[in-house]
Amino acid sequence: MNKYIVVIGFVFLLPLQSFSQYAFVNSGANDIYQEAIEAFEQKQYTTAQNKFEEYRKLQDHERIKAENATYYSALISIYLYQSNGENRIKSFVKSNPAHPKALEAYYELGNFYFREKNYAKAIQYYEKTEGDKLKGEDKTHYQFKIAYAYFSRKAFQEALPYFNSLKRRDNQYQSAANYYAGYIYFDKKQFDEALIDLERAAENDDYKISTANMMANIYYQRGQYQKLIDYAEDLIPRLNRLEALNIKLLIADAYFEQNNYKQANDYFEEYRSENRSKMDRELLYRMGYVAYQLQKYEEAIKLFEEVGIAKDSLSQFNAYYLGELYLKKENYRFASNAYEQAKLLDFNQDIAMESHFQLAKLQLKQGNTTNAVEELSSYIKNYPKSPYSTQANELLSEAFLNSNAYDKAIEFLESIENKSLKLKEAYQKVTFYQGAEYFNQANYYRAMELFQKSVDYPQNISLLGETYFWMGESYSTGKKYKEAIASYEKSFKSSKRSDNWFANLNYGLAYAFYNDKQFEKSLQYFKEYLNNGKSATYYADAIVRLADCYYVTKNYQLAINYYQKAIDERNPNIDYAYFQKGVVNSITGNNSLANQSFDKVISDFRNSNYYDNALFQKAQLAFESGQYEKSIDGFSYLLKNLQQSPLRPFAYSRRALAYFNLQRYEKAEEDYTLILQNYLTHSTANGALAGLQELYSIMNKEGDLDQYLSAYKNANPNDGEVTKIEFDAAQSLYFNQKYDRAVSSFKAYIQNYPDHSLTAEARYYLADSYYRNNQFEEALGLFYEVVEADNTAFNKRSIQKIAEIELVNKDYSKARLYFTKLLDQSENKKDKYNAYTGLMEIAKANSDYSKMILYADLIMEEAAVNANAINEAYLNKGMANYYQGKYAEAKSSFQSAVNAAKDEFAAESKYMIALMDYNSKNYQESINALFQLNKDFGNYAIWIGKSFLLIADNYYAMDEIFQAKATLNSIIENADSKVLKDEAKLKLELIESETGTTEEGQDSSMNTIEMEEVIENDSTKN
Repeated sequence: MNKYIVVIGFVFLLPLQSFSQYAFVNSGANDIYQEAIEAFEQKQYTTAQNKFEEYRKLQDHERIKAENATYYSALISIYLYQSNGENRIKSFVKSNPAHPKALEAYYELGNFYFREKNYAKAIQYYEKTEGDKLKGEDKTHYQFKIAYAYFSRKAFQEALPYFNSLKRRDNQYQSAANYYAGYIYFDKKQFDEALIDLERAAENDDYKISTANMMANIYYQRGQYQKLIDYAEDLIPRLNRLEALNIKLLIADAYFEQNNYKQANDYFEEYRSENRSKMDRELLYRMGYVAYQLQKYEEAIKLFEEVGIAKDSLSQFNAYYLGELYLKKENYRFASNAYEQAKLLDFNQDIAMESHFQLAKLQLKQGNTTNAVEELSSYIKNYPKSPYSTQANELLSEAFLNSNAYDKAIEFLESIENKSLKLKEAYQKVTFYQGAEYFNQANYYRAMELFQKSVDYPQNISLLGETYFWMGESYSTGKKYKEAIASYEKSFKSSKRSDNWFANLNYGLAYAFYNDKQFEKSLQYFKEYLNNGKSATYYADAIVRLADCYYVTKNYQLAINYYQKAIDERNPNIDYAYFQKGVVNSITGNNSLANQSFDKVISDFRNSNYYDNALFQKAQLAFESGQYEKSIDGFSYLLKNLQQSPLRPFAYSRRALAYFNLQRYEKAEEDYTLILQNYLTHSTANGALAGLQELYSIMNKEGDLDQYLSAYKNANPNDGEVTKIEFDAAQSLYFNQKYDRAVSSFKAYIQNYPDHSLTAEARYYLADSYYRNNQFEEALGLFYEVVEADNTAFNKRSIQKIAEIELVNKDYSKARLYFTKLLDQSENKKDKYNAYTGLMEIAKANSDYSKMILYADLIMEEAAVNANAINEAYLNKGMANYYQGKYAEAKSSFQSAVNAAKDEFAAESKYMIALMDYNSKNYQESINALFQLNKDFGNYAIWIGKSFLLIADNYYAMDEIFQAKATLNSIIENADSKVLKDEAKLKLELIESETGTTEEGQDSSMNTIEMEEVIENDSTKN
């Protein structure tokens, strides 16, 4: 027992002895360790690390302290940015998982990176830290710092639980946690939760300013406008520039929402004067609306225009108010553009409807009646139950009365079954105007259709009389004289002497009776017409026609009197008057006086259409008085000098008789033979056969009578008129414009009757059927055949068609040759017009501007067949001068076209005037001209479309960007032409690229501060 105790005692005493010896030995190591700890605490990291490493290398170090030294040395390597620092920490934790410092290692590493603002690294190590095992303040620090690191990375969802935990208990981070939690809730638009946290944070003066913007925004979002104003106005002096600017904007918006526009305007003006960044469209709109409410119209317009155009509801309201503002300033063009934009957008139907109606009224107010018709028609269709529907219908009827887009007006009015009296009168007028337009275009069939529609609605008696007058004119032009007489007589019943067409009504009726061979009636109306005196439009012609009536009714003395009156007054038909006076005197046996008149024509009017007739009649008088030699001389002169005269076969026939009477039978035989060789189908051919037969009998000569007789029969077969029936059937197809069938019929006729007297005419009709079917190559050869044969009355027409086809074929040499031939054979203004127009086209194709001017002048001087012809000449002359850089001369010609008539040539001329103004940088003058074009020439869609493109160019050049874009948008939405739409789109893209239309707008109702600013200004993050 005692021995055991002794042994135990020995064992117990040994460690004590050993420890005493160890403590003695390690007293120096402890000093090193203590020095390292002190250096670490004093942040003398290099010294501390050296001491820790020295301690670790001692053979007699303590294990726990050595492990601590390893930890501290590894931690210091992080602080000193040594490359192996992180790996040493990780190695320590891995080797000493149960060591107390292992719990702190990742936390301290996170703290280091947190201080370095490397929040991603801080999060990486905080996440490896077991935060719940941290004690006291370390746990609080850990929660805030990991939350803040998450927050800095905008990982709000991860940060929020930590902030929520900290804000619920007393700690140094409680205010900060409330602030950041409030910020996160604000960002998530959970405004109730945000406001609670931010108000608590604001109790700490350090956060009172930082919370201001967010709290003000929350009051705004919750509609607590007065609370926002009361809260924010006192804060402004304590805020920095950016914070104050945002608060002022919120206060302005709050006053705006309260309809306190004066206070809102004060803050908006301060904001605009201090703001240095681009303002978003919504903000500009609100500022503009405030200025509008305060009647600061110029300022409102400027702001609304800055809002610009986009496809959103803001643009619709913005455009509507711009329209109203421009309307107040009587700038109707800009107002129209603005209302057009508001109408095109459909976000608010009430605004679209109101804008549509205002636009329609403006179009009418500006005299753009065609556009007004379209807008009002569209409005009535889109809004049949509109509160403005009655007014719209009334305005539409007014627009129709002034519109030249008659076809559209007619189409719309015909769609209304129960027309009001006002609409019936409008229909009567527009159908009349459309008919008059067709009449001026020489489309008499369509004119009659429209005139008939007009008289079916006899609301206006005066217009009814005028319509019947033009119906009479149309029938007369179509040679339907009985129908013309009936129409003129109806016009008399509805017309008064004061009506401007009344005088011409007498003239028209006189001419209709004249052409219907009712000469007794005709002369009465010509006499009535002449009572208007020499100022009457057709006075000169009426004098001659009255003389003709007296001549036909055998009142020869009065006929001579009026022919002489025409001569005395130097009537334009003086050559005809001399000729007719000669004819009348020849009838009454006054051959001497007759010859005097014929001689006057022959000597003074060699280019007269009656020159060959005068020669023939003079020779005929000699023949009838038995002066055969003299008559032979006269007929011979005609035959020698007038190769194209239609009187040649008659001259041969009469000369043959004269030779026969002088018993110069061989000469008579020659003339009869010439007739049978060259004019086999002419009316003189039969007499030539009889004369030749008599001559052969007298001369006891067999001759070639059988041969001529056979040829005559072949050319004029007596087959019961079957061939004539077939010809008439083919001709009927031609005149009814059934050209495909006409081609087949005429081809069959020519094949079946190659030698018939009508075959030559059939060949022409076949050629023209091909021509009218646009089968130009098939037509061309046949026209050449007709011209070469020269045995029909269609020679001149065929020459014209050859010229036109060769022009289409761009064979300008041949085209010029045949247009020149047409000019040489021209008998009237129409022929000359066709020739000069063709030569004009050749000159244009060759850019021969001097020739263009020449032919334009010749058309105006010699071939002014109608107003359209004159206008076309003015246009071409203007273009020739324009291309030569002679702009003053060009503008003069274009203006003459505009003044002369309201046709397509005038529309193009007006466009050219505007283009020249644009090129000269006279932008406002150009715009004025283009809107006048729109007003006066609304029926010519292509020029209206081109004019709006040029209007947009003018606006852009004037820096009226809103108006330019509005105009282009209108073209894109409304134009029928794809070409116009594409060009408008291209111009719009160019404007947007050059003006930088794409904007990054700020959210003016959520003026939050930037994240970096929050973090930089926070005092708790270290």
